[in-house]
Amino acid sequence: MRLSELSRAVGVPPATVKWYLRVGLLPKGTPTAANQAHYDVRHVRRLRLVRALIEIGRLSVDASRRVCDAIDDADLPLHDVLGVVHRALADAGAHPGATPEASAAVDTFLDRRGWQVRPDAPARAELAAVLTALTGLRDSGAPPVDTADAVAHLLTPYAEAVQPLAAAEVAGVPTDLARDEVVEQVVAGTVLMERALGALRRLAQEHHWAGRREPD
Repeated sequence: MRLSELSRAVGVPPATVKWYLRVGLLPKGTPTAANQAHYDVRHVRRLRLVRALIEIGRLSVDASRRVCDAIDDADLPLHDVLGVVHRALADAGAHPGATPEASAAVDTFLDRRGWQVRPDAPARAELAAVLTALTGLRDSGAPPVDTADAVAHLLTPYAEAVQPLAAAEVAGVPTDLARDEVVEQVVAGTVLMERALGALRRLAQEHHWAGRREPD
């Protein structure tokens, strides 16, 4: 298909498709003539993925390009591709640094749960930064949430809720598709379901607040 047909197939303006090609988010097509190229179903899949990463996943262009480069690296294991995705998601929301106490509390929490998480996993630092911010919001004299026991009390319900979800996601990874299709599906699911999970939590909160009686 020509660029105009690729544009119509995905619903992305031709100018945007050209820009994605220019910045390396979309692989070049097969040249057919001067200033013309042929595109196929792989370009359709990639264009849909890039659009989802940027518009729904809220990743920057640079982060999206790093994710696409990881997808295209045939020597990179899927686990390492996910590491690139997780770092991109962590970078999508700028957050201040964490205190050493909060970082240590997160490490202890993960160790107690027996989760196999790399020491440099970006979500570790992100979670510690959240705990640091929560502690800073407490009134003077209030118990902090950067001790191991306080973190366990706060995070255990969340951990127990998401652990079976993550297990189901990993178990559901298809094994009968080509590597690029599998990786693209996993990347899209990781980024998009991150947003879906947050949206579902907010919807559930609204539901429960609607049924809550306010004090007179």
